[in-house]
Amino acid sequence: LECSDGFQVDNAALTGESEPQKRSSECTHDDPLETRNLCFFGTLAPEGSCKAIVIETGDRTVMGRVAALAMSTKKEQTPINKE
Repeated sequence: LECSDGFQVDNAALTGESEPQKRSSECTHDDPLETRNLCFFGTLAPEGSCKAIVIETGDRTVMGRVAALAMSTKKEQTPINKE
């Protein structure tokens, strides 16, 4: 990311965090959900400005992996439905 000092992203839909998170050009963690130098398509940027480079698309993105995990779960009846 190349961003302003006040650039923040709202990852609530992805991580559940209630407050926007500050972003910078510095890699701060190996985990893409924890590092401050990545932002994700579909998340909001409530403050600041940024230029970014796309590094993954489709199923190879964090959102794509989450979607694949959701699709791979078994469909089971709930205990109420079984009764």
